[in-house]
Amino acid sequence: WRAAQPADDTHRPHPLPPSQAGIDWGPLRDALASGDLLAADDVHRKKLIELAGPAAVERGWVYFSEVKSMPATDLRVMDALWRAASGGKFGFSAQREVWRSTSKRWGRFFKAIDWVQGPDNAYRKWPGEFTYAVDPAPKGHLPLTNALRGTQLFEAILDHPAWDEPAQGAVAGSGGGGRGGPAWLT
Repeated sequence: WRAAQPADDTHRPHPLPPSQAGIDWGPLRDALASGDLLAADDVHRKKLIELAGPAAVERGWVYFSEVKSMPATDLRVMDALWRAASGGKFGFSAQREVWRSTSKRWGRFFKAIDWVQGPDNAYRKWPGEFTYAVDPAPKGHLPLTNALRGTQLFEAILDHPAWDEPAQGAVAGSGGGGRGGPAWLT
């Protein structure tokens, strides 16, 4: 996750692609690189709110209707960071795969990604009942998106055109990094 160490022993990660919305993805990359997935999920949530715009930042959450105006490139950067940190197990594209495999049926989807528990499929309590580790969490378990008030936000994210574009696994201009991904993932 880090570039080779220079002689002065400081770490200099590769620069991330520019954000169309002016978002600094460095804190998310760094939290994921450190392996602290709880911190990464918190940063992710804040960055998603920033991506939704000033009104969302002021209120502290995202309306589902704001998702359509989120730049596809920025959503793909967020997703690429999660996928790189988890070996493809986490991120919106992983969640979308699971959602589609459950025929977009929310009850089945939440069970598949382990967001519910018990015979009544009760929602897990945040943050303590979620798994903030790649193993043993199931595919799609992270990042978290609040669905207690309904699934419109989550559906808007999973239906965003960003996931339909041909270069889903890459971001234009990202170059080739080690470990099969763009250099900015290191």
